[in-house]
Formats: sequence, C-alpha cells, structure tokens
Amino acid sequence: MKKLFLFIFFINIINCSGQEELKICSFNIQFLGHFKNKENKTLAKFLNPYDIVVIQEMVAPPTNGMYSDKTPYKKDIESASFVKEMASVGFKHWLSTNDTGPTKNQTASTASEWWIVFFRPNKVLADSSRFYGFISSPLSGNLSYERVPFAFPFQSVNEKTTFTLIPVHLKPGNRKEDQIRRQEELKNIFNWTASQKEKNKDFFVLGDCNIYKLEEFISFEKDGYFSLNKGCLPTNTKLYESLKKGKPYDHVFYNNFSKEDIKKNSFKVVDIRKELLKMNASNVVIPYDHKSFRTRYSDHLPISFELLLNKDSD
Repeated sequence: MKKLFLFIFFINIINCSGQEELKICSFNIQFLGHFKNKENKTLAKFLNPYDIVVIQEMVAPPTNGMYSDKTPYKKDIESASFVKEMASVGFKHWLSTNDTGPTKNQTASTASEWWIVFFRPNKVLADSSRFYGFISSPLSGNLSYERVPFAFPFQSVNEKTTFTLIPVHLKPGNRKEDQIRRQEELKNIFNWTASQKEKNKDFFVLGDCNIYKLEEFISFEKDGYFSLNKGCLPTNTKLYESLKKGKPYDHVFYNNFSKEDIKKNSFKVVDIRKELLKMNASNVVIPYDHKSFRTRYSDHLPISFELLLNKDSD
C-alpha cells in the first residue's frame, strides 16, 4: 500500500509539472511614448504577474537604433521609461525592426507604432530559428493592412512548446467601410498563417482589433479561426463612464492547431481600474475622469489568457 501511495504521489507531481501555465497579457496602452504623465512604474507593477505582455500603441522607439534602411533613430524618453520599469520587474523585451503606420512611418509620432513584446526569460525565449518580422510590406500605406503585423515566435525554455504571437491594431471606426477593412485585414493575416511552411501552426493574433460586434469575425469560424472574446466583452475604459459606451475592441484569435494549448476558461478582460485601486487608492481619480485615466494609463482594458506548456503536439 505504501509503494502504491508513493507511485501515485510521484505521478501527480509529474502531471502537475507537465501542466505549467504561461500567463499572457495583451494591452493597448494609448500613445505610449507620447503622453508625458504616463505612470510607468505603476503600470509595470500592475503587469508584473504576467509571463508575456504584448503592447500596442508604442508610438516612439525606446532605444537608439537604426531602421532597416540604415537611417538612425533616437531613443524616446517616455518609451524608454516604460521599458526601464518593465525591466526592473524582470522582463526582457523584443522590439520590431521598424515602426508601421496607415500613411507614414519612421516618425516618432502617433502616426505610426512599434510592436514590442515583454517576456520572462526563465519561462520563454525568442525563437529566431523560425520566421519572425513584418508579414508584409511596405510598412506604410500598405494595401492589406493599416499597420503591418509583426510575427514574434517563442519557445519555452525546455524547448517543448513553441508558438507565435502576432499583435495587431486594426482599422478604427464604425462605418461599414471600416468594418470591411478590418475583416479584410483579419482574412489576410489568417491566410498568411495558413501559408507558412513550418511544422508549428500555433499562431495567436491578438490586440486592438477595433471590433464592434460579433458579426465582424464570426464568419471566420468556418475556416477554423476563433476569438477568445467571442462573448464580445467590452475592453475600452469608456465603460467606466457608462456600460453603454463599452465596445469589444480587443481580441485573441486562435486556430484549430492552438486550441489544445489554451487553458479552458482562462480568458479575462482585466478591470484595470479596480486593480489599480487595490494597489493604491491614490492611483485613480474618483469619480472617473477619462482624460486623466487614458493619459496616465490607457483608454483600453488589458485582456489575458493562459497557455498550457508542455502540451504542444505539432
């Protein structure tokens, strides 16, 4: 009996270790690198529980560097401050090679954005052995995308789990032509993922999709692409003024290959105001003031989900 008990005990340990989870957050931080009163230290503390943080709307580079055409660019103080605070809580970062915008890029302004992902180096590593980078060109005025997505492939430290994150910021607006443009962008991204020759097909398309309703994306399910925010939960901070102002802008799209890796019921829209109040009541102006909140933090709520490591079968 004692031997049987020990056997079951060790099997349970193995099973638990095999189900290690990876906490992933996607967060559109409005005009990161533009607003000078951004609470970077508080944001980093708020994001500390996650293993990967995917940011949209970084509008200026956080480091000195060179664009792919060898033109130099200079570090932005506000962006650099955020990266420094994220590093202070243990994150490394992976920055896109250029910025991208609807009409222009290579400009430190709100007209274009950089893609940046923060990650825990004790959990995952950037996997440069697989395709990474912008999935189309040119990087401004692109016929297929408002802002050209950048593919970030990762692998777990033990190399048993691989996946690719593709952050997006789709066309805004509630006009019919805006909705059609977003659907075309999503279709182009899904077609790109399907065309990749690599064995691994675990792609996650995530971020600010500017979606208003289920009808904008439900048609993709027949082709095997699904949203974790199928319930269209609101993800903009305007809901703090009135629930009627809430819009389901942010999503995580996954495919049939990556479905098995997602922890069931792990998707969340994070009530950032509530969490900031828990951290320190002085973090938030009461009653809610939208201008103050969006410049200090954002006009979006973060979304999160969890991956099950060591379960990857492709």
